[in-house]
Amino acid sequence: MRELVKLFGTPETTDDLGMGQLRDAISNSLFPGTSVLHLGARYLLLVPWAYLSSRESTKDPDDLRKRAEESERQLIGRLKEIGEKSFIGSDAGRNVMQLPSAAYWTALRRYGIVHPETDRAAVTQLMCSNTPPPEEGDDSFAVWNQTLPLPPEGFPQTEVCGLKLSQGEARWLQERILTTCNGTMLAHLAGSDVAPAADLWAPWLEPVCRSADGEPAQWLEDAEAFSFIHHGASILYQQLLAEASASAFSTGRESLESTEKLLEEWEDERTSKLDLLMGWDIDRFIDRAKSLNRGINSNTADFTKTMYEAAVSPSRLIDNGRFRAAVEIREKRMKKSNSRFRNERRLRVWQPPSRVAALTFRWSQVRRNVLDIQAGLMREEQSHA
Repeated sequence: MRELVKLFGTPETTDDLGMGQLRDAISNSLFPGTSVLHLGARYLLLVPWAYLSSRESTKDPDDLRKRAEESERQLIGRLKEIGEKSFIGSDAGRNVMQLPSAAYWTALRRYGIVHPETDRAAVTQLMCSNTPPPEEGDDSFAVWNQTLPLPPEGFPQTEVCGLKLSQGEARWLQERILTTCNGTMLAHLAGSDVAPAADLWAPWLEPVCRSADGEPAQWLEDAEAFSFIHHGASILYQQLLAEASASAFSTGRESLESTEKLLEEWEDERTSKLDLLMGWDIDRFIDRAKSLNRGINSNTADFTKTMYEAAVSPSRLIDNGRFRAAVEIREKRMKKSNSRFRNERRLRVWQPPSRVAALTFRWSQVRRNVLDIQAGLMREEQSHA
């Protein structure tokens, strides 16, 4: 439960205004296969190893599934034993509800580590089938990539490296990303000789990202512009709730101060963003996002344009009556009876935030994965010194 609370407190997972489809279109285009649940690149090996090390002792799919899950839970204890600080299950231990395989399955498929058409629910059935493994150069179906590094003997009890990649593992993962994600920002980062900085909160601030061109550069511009207009709308939403709360419960001016301060900070930043916004083709962005997700409807597209128009308007957000109304209508449409503008109980438990984080499109998790791979590659260089 602690892990779920921590997850849903991040701007990548909270979606009060229902803009998750556009957020994910950007995230998936820049950084395919990634997730806010990711806590290290080596899980892309640890998860397959949990299955492969369990296969030797059973040919029953249900038994293999149970053994693989037990291996994942044992790995949690092993990571704690060897002193890892940040890993899946660090709080809940072996009783964690979200196993690493659930968090990383999309990435495993996207990078061709498990067959792209293999569902997690069906993998043990396929592993226990009588289909012979393909010969080298054969195109027949293989559940796991045939070049996958083998798990260490006695895995997971014998695991000693934790989440630190060896040079061979790092090189293999780099090759997987470059092969399967060619033409994306993730591949650009993975193939760069320059490591991303550890203290920049957004990808558009990162020099390595800004050195990309073509499609990755376009999505990076979309990310920066969309994050900024969405951030303004999200802060205004909190301001409207503060006003509604003050009116309904007579809480006084104190409840308005924090959201007004956040809006002032956003307004101060707007000047530096105007050139970006004025040069941004929002219609083209929406069309490109729709080509990736046909579920993006006209209401979402229209509200995105309304956010953009408010951001380039000379009037301040707090004084923009049309935008204030649009934000309230959007939240009501998304949350229906759970809307804080309709549901007094939900409004009563609302608290004014001291901070409203902007969207970063999984940058924290992406940066860690890339740094993990580059650290592994550096170990290779050191070993040859």
